[in-house]
Amino acid sequence: MPRRTLAGVLWFALTCWAGGILWLSSLTPKELPELAFLVSDKINHVIAFAVGGWLAASALLVSRPLAAIVGGIVLAVIIIAAFGALDESLQTFTPGRTGGDIYDWIADVLGALIGALLSLATHRRLDRLLPSP
Repeated sequence: MPRRTLAGVLWFALTCWAGGILWLSSLTPKELPELAFLVSDKINHVIAFAVGGWLAASALLVSRPLAAIVGGIVLAVIIIAAFGALDESLQTFTPGRTGGDIYDWIADVLGALIGALLSLATHRRLDRLLPSP
């Protein structure tokens, strides 16, 4: 698979993830799926944003093969943390939702960091999907 194609797939998946998060945030408590309440709210945030962190870091690392890996990880965490702040702000406009919860945002950042660090473990596997130069 060409690098550009894999990068496009990862960026598309990240966009879908972000859309899904925003859609869930727009639901009132009664509209939320029952799965949303199976575990702690903060654990849900960590897991959801770990996926976003992995996608962002993987997309950045595949898109910018000559860039420093640490820079890609840091940038991914910053992007997902900023998205988490935006998401918390937008929740304040959803009836029945409080939003603006600093502890939710901290869970988002922690999840982003975990996901971005996990991308290091999968980065070599993703590279194997790419043709040799």
